[in-house]
Amino acid sequence: MSEDSSWMMRPPKPPVLGDEYFRKPSPARMWNYLQGGDDNYPLDRTAGDMMASAFPDIFYLAKQTRKFLMRAAHYVATEGGVRQFMDIGCGLPGPRDLRDLHEVVQEIHPDARVVYVDSDPVVLAHAQAWLVSSTPEGVCTYLEADVHDPGTILAEAAETLDFDRPTAICLLGILGHVAEFEEACAIVDRLVAAVPSGSYLIVADGFDDGGPLHQGVADRNTTGIDPYHLRRVEQFRRYLRGLEIIEPDIGPVTSWRPDPAEADGLRPALQYGGVARKP
Repeated sequence: MSEDSSWMMRPPKPPVLGDEYFRKPSPARMWNYLQGGDDNYPLDRTAGDMMASAFPDIFYLAKQTRKFLMRAAHYVATEGGVRQFMDIGCGLPGPRDLRDLHEVVQEIHPDARVVYVDSDPVVLAHAQAWLVSSTPEGVCTYLEADVHDPGTILAEAAETLDFDRPTAICLLGILGHVAEFEEACAIVDRLVAAVPSGSYLIVADGFDDGGPLHQGVADRNTTGIDPYHLRRVEQFRRYLRGLEIIEPDIGPVTSWRPDPAEADGLRPALQYGGVARKP
């Protein structure tokens, strides 16, 4: 990690986005819409509504995925004592009723360091909100990088994170953007290999039910948005190979240590997730 980290607290320069960028839906903006946010445009909402016409539960799934990440991060920060987090494919800041990752972990450890990573230029335009809301003791920064290039992600994140210390790697809804499953596995393996014992992997992606969600994703992929690929349960297990899976195992994100105050009103979501510790 760089000795001089003062640059990390400076807001990134927003990108200059040409008109062509707004002629097709953005995965980050569409997901923001599905979560109930307002950082989106009509074409993003059209893509989301097309998906919802086949799978109305997509709005529920999107919100529950964010809540899963917050519960998982809370567990890793408290039970695991982890103070470093890297959220790859972070998307846009959540809507007002859903917390962001650094808010959760810096409440537990004010000196926690969080690196957000995404390749969508529009996310960079909103990243300043994360940086300025970090605790004074902690660090919150943003990298514009693609999940297909874990080498670049690790090299640039090392300016903020100390990879000799336990680190949580968060991959929520991003591995589905890697078309080839073996490549997705290789990306996970490369990332996990870079962090020490006591680190954690938090992962979630859409479950291929062969039914409404499958059709909804197929409809979504016709809108010009970057394609998404659903996974099966055995594929989720491959992501966590060699790691200690934290109870209650892999399953719907709604089943992973739900908030007791909400548990009775939850139903299974076709977004599967898991949390695992590197031994």
